[in-house]
Order: sequence, then C-alpha cells, then structure tokens
Amino acid sequence: MYQALYRQYRPKNFDEVLGQKHITTTLKNQILKGNIGHAYLFAGTRGTGKTSTAKIFARAVNCLNPINGNPCNQCEVCTGILDESIMDVMEMDAASNNSVDDVRDLREKVIYPPSMAKYKVYIVDEVHMLSKGAFNALLKTLEEPPKHLIFILATTEMEKLPQTILSRCQRFDFKRIVTKDIMENMKSICDNLDISVEDRALNLIARNSDGAMRDALSLLDQCISFKEGDLTYEDTVNILGIANTDLIFNMVDNIKDKELEKVLLVIDETIQNGKDIHQFIKDLIYHFRNLMVVKTSQNPIDIIDMDQDTLNQYLHQSKSMTINFILKALDILSISEGQAKWSTQPRIILEMAAIKLIKLEKEMDLEERIKRLEMGIKTEKVDVKEEIVGKESSPLVKKDKPKEKSQEEPKEELNQESINIVDDGKELLFETISKEWSKILKMIKDKRINTYALLMEGIPISYNNNLLTIGYKEGYGFHKEAVSGKNHKDFVEQIVSSYFNKNITVNFVIDEKKTEILVENKDNKEEAIKEVIDFFGKDIVEIK
Repeated sequence: MYQALYRQYRPKNFDEVLGQKHITTTLKNQILKGNIGHAYLFAGTRGTGKTSTAKIFARAVNCLNPINGNPCNQCEVCTGILDESIMDVMEMDAASNNSVDDVRDLREKVIYPPSMAKYKVYIVDEVHMLSKGAFNALLKTLEEPPKHLIFILATTEMEKLPQTILSRCQRFDFKRIVTKDIMENMKSICDNLDISVEDRALNLIARNSDGAMRDALSLLDQCISFKEGDLTYEDTVNILGIANTDLIFNMVDNIKDKELEKVLLVIDETIQNGKDIHQFIKDLIYHFRNLMVVKTSQNPIDIIDMDQDTLNQYLHQSKSMTINFILKALDILSISEGQAKWSTQPRIILEMAAIKLIKLEKEMDLEERIKRLEMGIKTEKVDVKEEIVGKESSPLVKKDKPKEKSQEEPKEELNQESINIVDDGKELLFETISKEWSKILKMIKDKRINTYALLMEGIPISYNNNLLTIGYKEGYGFHKEAVSGKNHKDFVEQIVSSYFNKNITVNFVIDEKKTEILVENKDNKEEAIKEVIDFFGKDIVEIK
C-alpha cells in the first residue's frame, strides 16, 4: 500500500526536524543531562513537527543506545516504538477522546509501570479539544504523575488551554518553517525519488504551504502524481489551481490603467480554466504584499523568496504605484477574502473587489491632482508675496505707517453672542444645576458641537458663590484642558449664566473620586425612578 510522502519522510531523529533547532537542542541537552520533565507542551501551527518531535523524544528517553541525545532507532525499544509493538508509548487524539470518562480511563492506566521501556510516554494531540471537565480530571495527574510517566501535550490553539494546565508544563513554541528550508527538503526528497522538478515549481509549492512541511509534502505528492517525467512550473500552476504569475502582473497593470473590461475578462478566463477563486484572491493579496515589500524595503530579496527576474518585475510595477494605494488595495482584498469564504457566490465578491480597486486608483489620481493644485496655489502665493516684499523694499515705493494697536484687526475668534446677564436675585442650588444640566448640554450641542464634545465628558460636582465646578475623570485630561481654553470657557459661562439668570463663572478640574460618586448616585436615582414608573405606571407617577 502506498504511503504518503509526509509519512515516508517523517523525521527519525532531532537533527532531521526542520526549522526547530531552538527546541531540539534543548530536548537533546535534557536527555544528555538526565533533566527530563514530567509534562511538556508543544504549541504551533499545523505541520511544523510537533507530533514528530514528540515521537522522537519518546524514543530518545527510552533508547538503550542514545547517540548525542538522539534515539538510535536500532535497539529493540526504538524499533518496538516505531512499529507500535510496545505499548509504553501511547498517542491519544483529544479531538475524539475529549470527555471526562476518557481522561479518567487514562488516569487508571498510567499508574501501571512500563512493560519494556524506562518511561511511559503519553502524547495527547490537539489537547485544546478536551472539555472543561476533562481538563480538571487531568490536573492532579499532570501535577504529580508517577515517576515513570511523561506527558507530551500538542496543540495548534494554545490560547484555549486553561492557565492551570499551562503552568504545569514546559512550553515549547514551534515556528513556521521558512520557504528556503521547505524547498531544500522537497528537493532532497525528489532527488531521492529520482524525480526532476523545476525550482520555480518547488518555490510555488513552498509558498502555498504557509510554513507547514506536511502541507508542502502533501502538495508535492499531488503534483508528482500528475504525470511521469519532469514536473514544471506550469504543471504545478495547473494542478494547484494557482494563477500564473504573468497573469497576475498583467491584471494588476490593467487595474492601474483602469481597464475594467480586461480585468473582468481575466477573472472570467481564470474561473473557466478551473482555478480556485479563493486561491486567486490569496494570490492577489500575496502579489500586493510583495509590491508593498519592494516599495518600502531597501533589501527586499532578504524578505521575499523569488528569483532576480521576478523581483525586477515587482520593482518595475511598484514604481507606478504609491504605497498608499498598495495598502488600501490590501485592505480591500483582505476584506474580500473573508467575505468570499462564506459566500455562495465568491466570483461576485472577486469582481466587486476588482471594481473597487479600479475605483480606488481613480480616487488616488484625483487626490494627486488636488494635491498638485494645492501645491501650485501655495507656490503662486509665495511668488506673489515675494513680489510684494520686493516692491516694498524698493526705494521708489512709499511705505505706509504701521497701524496703531487700536487700529489692529482683532484675532479671529469663534462666533459668540453678546448676552447681558441680569441677576434675578433668587438663590440657585447645586441640585437645580444638576437637574437641568442635560438641557444645558443640549443648548450647547445645538449652538456649538465642538464645545459640547468636550463638555459632555464632564459633570457638575459643586456650586458655591456663583462658581460652578465641572469635574472630569482621570484619562480625560485632554477634554479638560481643551474646554478650559478662553473661547470654549467663555461660551459655556454665557450659556449657563443666561439659563439661570446669574453671572456664573465655570471652572474645570480632574476629580476622579467625586465624579464617580455623583455619576453613580445619578444612575441609582434614575434606576429607582424607572422602577417606580414601571410599577405604578407613567400616568400615575409625577416626577418633581
């Protein structure tokens, strides 16, 4: 029976694990020094080597003839674990064994010593799938396991694990494998299988694996089954449903040239050829990402994996685009990708995205023209000013005397109504101001919205001798400082004074404690009134 490539070429020792040297070195040193923990947590995205490393570790701690921390894979214990004839190493899938009963059953088994090996090793895959009750059932065993027991927990979603589990494990974070390492590994496998594959094809497969070696080998398995003989870049494009690089470049050029008809035809042709729409959107996102990198980086070749010819194409295309356009295009495509994922008509989502990109380009052109126009106007003003200054400095031009201070034009201020306040002589209580404050805010909002925006975060906290103090909570210092400015302050004082027929001065302060108490009291009072109205009815209750 045929065995998939990722199973055939699963790493057999720590040195064969790709891209995780920070983890394998630590584990090897622990084995060499005998500092072996009782619980490990391997976290990281799919296909990065978590389960493979766990199996290597299980053999290494039990190996009769370890080699520099690696398992020999030749002794009876190693071979027994490899062919699964020794039951001292157990692999459990938490996705299908996630109940409390499953964990209780596991707890009953782990108390028995190993039959042949030194340690019993339990590898729990996708541990985040355990139920809350199952986690609780596992805690005690995880904290104080028998001396012969090692737990290795593997997960792709570490954030779902409770802190009580995390604190009892040694945690190792597996990184995504870089494209270069994935390519080299696939090339080695192809050489071993005597299969000729173009480097561009391997690069394409590696890029679409998203840093997962298992995904890359699955895609390679699919591609080499396509035909006998050499595997070309075009073959890989057709098999994986990926859009050709030249097609993407041409489509982006059409977007830049605002040729909507051509863009829609490219989309139609791509879909008619059986390409995956979701993949096509991802390819466009990846293309604009590369444009962003070459536009902003001094050494883009260090960041993106491609040959020099392709890089030159990106450099050439990026020259005709602003970074602002590229970033906005990425926003549009990223949103479209999310929408297409759940849409029954992903083609329409893609076509809408294309139209938005062309419209965006037109908007950017308009913005650019406006900026140029503004720059031209500024330049003209400077030229005129210089011309006037030049004339004034000429001895033939008679200069006027400077204006006296009384003749100077007043500085531009916000429009304020001049209101004469007549004190009505009545006593004004703080409770009255608090009760009427919402009406005052509405008046200010109707007349000057920017003052209202600053004042609405404050609350009256005291009133004595015609001085009204407005309090703000901590964190609203900007509002307090801004509303304390002369224009805003004078305006608030005029509105408050005219409303109560008093010459009132307003002061603004930061007072966290008093403000919170007043807000709470107000909320409690309003809640109490609401309860009374709900009980007796709106027609019976009269609020005074």
